[in-house]
Amino acid sequence: MNITHYFRLATRRRIPLAPSSLGLLFALLATALFSLKGIWIKLAYQHGIDPTSLMTLRMAFSLPLYVGLGLWWWQQGHFTHKPIASHLLKAAAVGISGYYLASYLDLSGLQYVSAPLERVVLYAYPSFTIILSWLIYRQKPQRLVVFALPLSWLSVAMMMWSETKGQMVNQDLLLGTGLVIASAFSFACYLVFSKTIVSQIGSQAFTCIAMIAASLAIFVHFSLQDSSTQLNHYAPSVYGYALCMALFSTVIPSFLFSEAIHRIGAQKTAISGSVGPIFTLLMACYLLEHSVSWGQILGIGLVVAAVTLLNRK
Repeated sequence: MNITHYFRLATRRRIPLAPSSLGLLFALLATALFSLKGIWIKLAYQHGIDPTSLMTLRMAFSLPLYVGLGLWWWQQGHFTHKPIASHLLKAAAVGISGYYLASYLDLSGLQYVSAPLERVVLYAYPSFTIILSWLIYRQKPQRLVVFALPLSWLSVAMMMWSETKGQMVNQDLLLGTGLVIASAFSFACYLVFSKTIVSQIGSQAFTCIAMIAASLAIFVHFSLQDSSTQLNHYAPSVYGYALCMALFSTVIPSFLFSEAIHRIGAQKTAISGSVGPIFTLLMACYLLEHSVSWGQILGIGLVVAAVTLLNRK
């Protein structure tokens, strides 16, 4: 058998995935890629770059990709007969909340807390997502969500306890944690308010508009800070980390997240983000040489159980 034969067998789709299962797969893959963001940031911080400059480099690499993809899809007719003009400002505002404000708060918090702890604390966004969906759209949490969420909370508590065991709770730790929680709330707003917009104009158009708006907001932020700050004097590895953030932790997962929200909704997409601490912890062990405790391993098992509950019919 040659490669072509194997490809034909693989593309026959004898066992098609249900839309909900595919949506969950998109959410998990997006979470895995997003979880690498804290690792890239920590590696870049070792070279003395500040949060605003790193955020600006990240979006400077991302923006051409969003513009190029948007133009290509527009030429292919993907945006035809969609009410994009009437949803343009709303999509831009949601994008600024989810990818400018949330990113800035997250990067600022990572100056004071470790990457695994940041990812654990950032997991507060599923709780915010469920509360906002209940208050705004009157979407009562499903029974499986009610069972899955406490499991995820318990896993977060276990991993946080393992991370901070034996350490004094100082002002820096409290400040960093508070900034990351604020980032989580901002990202929850993105998840909740993007659902109706995506259903009207599609995930491709929404993601391009949201990310272009967030990029412009970041550039304005950078232009308003100290004029002596330059982006061309860092070590070459910093630009490599920023490029990795742009491609693997921004562009690709942003489209995956939008499609997941469209398929399974904001609540289940948010709960699926509970696997984020797992990916961050594993990559932190590999790239940053962090150790793994038994409490963190137990937390990983609980969060896997929570996500498994979500995939049950």
